[in-house]
Amino acid sequence: MAESKPSPSSSFVHDLEEDFFDKFNLKKVLELGQGVSGEVFLTTSTAGPSRKLAVKVFSLDEEHRELNLRMFTTEVETMLSVTHPHIVPCVIAARCPGYAALAMPYYPRGDLAFLSGKQPPAQVHRYMTHVARGLYYLHRRNIVHNDLKLENVFVDAQNRAHLGDFGLALKVKAVSRTALASGVGCTQDYWPPEKLAAGPHTRIDPFKVDVYAIGIMYWALVSGENPEEGLDYLSKVTNLDVSPDQRVYAKDPGRIPHGENSLNR
Repeated sequence: MAESKPSPSSSFVHDLEEDFFDKFNLKKVLELGQGVSGEVFLTTSTAGPSRKLAVKVFSLDEEHRELNLRMFTTEVETMLSVTHPHIVPCVIAARCPGYAALAMPYYPRGDLAFLSGKQPPAQVHRYMTHVARGLYYLHRRNIVHNDLKLENVFVDAQNRAHLGDFGLALKVKAVSRTALASGVGCTQDYWPPEKLAAGPHTRIDPFKVDVYAIGIMYWALVSGENPEEGLDYLSKVTNLDVSPDQRVYAKDPGRIPHGENSLNR
């Protein structure tokens, strides 16, 4: 997703009585994909300087209105509350008759799932370092991404990774630093052992769930294999020629010392 970087003052939520694309002179060029909430389109400007944006459309029909409006609100509020070079920014957001729309920069190299397959370890380390920096920024502000996966990391023309898709993000109270397991970790293939073992009323550390997902992405890109629920990733990474910091996969990360491949170096 080209890399126009609007000032914070240009990011705001509109309530419109008209079509989002007509209002902001945007033409749909290509459908980039579909998600839980709706479709994502590549758009170009039909007036003024030409620029490409990715626009996510959230259906607000009667069946999906409550869930999609909640995801739209969470995503926009999260994006507007942060500014970081490795976090996807909000350009324009609006509620319209029948749908809501969120415009973001267009990242031409797609997401990390699109780039998946065995990648050079140095390149994977670059991507994951970018993701870790963005995630650290969020965590310092008590924000948990809560659905960190290959499909939610986007790569720009300069091969920089950007963390996006915040519809399931959690704001966690600084005092507790925990959340109910039933609301933590939204893609099962990226669940850590404590999430797999937890009951719905168990409280777990959601920040560690985010960190574990970085390890899964690292392994998937280096190995060329797809994430799968219940895999013993700690055993698998020991068989790689190059492995990330093994602490992110462990049931007890504190028992594994820092290695030469630590993401924190």
